[in-house]
Order: sequence, then C-alpha cells, then structure tokens
Amino acid sequence: MSAANKQKKQVFAEEKARDEKKAEKHRVIVSVTGMDCVTCALAIEKQVKKVKGIKDVKAAIMLNKVFIDYDPNFVDSATIKKAIDKTGYKSYITVEEKQ
Repeated sequence: MSAANKQKKQVFAEEKARDEKKAEKHRVIVSVTGMDCVTCALAIEKQVKKVKGIKDVKAAIMLNKVFIDYDPNFVDSATIKKAIDKTGYKSYITVEEKQ
C-alpha cells in the first residue's frame, strides 16, 4: 500500500471517529411489567439490540426497568417500546433524555 493510500485511510478513520462522537445519543428508560428473572431480561435485551440505532441496553430486573441508549437518527422511543412489547412483556416509557 502506498504512503498516500495509508494517509487517506488514516484521515478517513479519524473523520469517522469524530462523526461517531458527534452522533446524537438519547437515553430512554422503559418500565417493564413481568420481567422477574435473568432469562426475561436477556430476552428483552436481545430483542432491543436487534433494532438499528441501539447503542446500549441494560435491563435491571430488581427495578423492572430497561435503560437504552440510542441514536435518534435511526430509531425513536416508540419503536424501542414496540420491540420490548414484541417479547410479550408490557412496557411503558418513563423517562426520555438527550445526552
């Protein structure tokens, strides 16, 4: 690989990293009824992670809540709620915040 190509690749990688840092990130906290074991939490996390734009998912069994970081350019909180409901658990959004 030539030096010019290496430099272009490096510049591209740096720009991509900068763009990812600039990407908006929102957090939604969803209350879930019936999530009472690790298997339940894992099923919800797995389903939500399938949605494009999801950055991170953490289910807290003891709180009956799921904490989800997402990119609003790809997904909205209503779509996230639908993904959780698809697992068979009833959910409702309790908090939405921009980070």
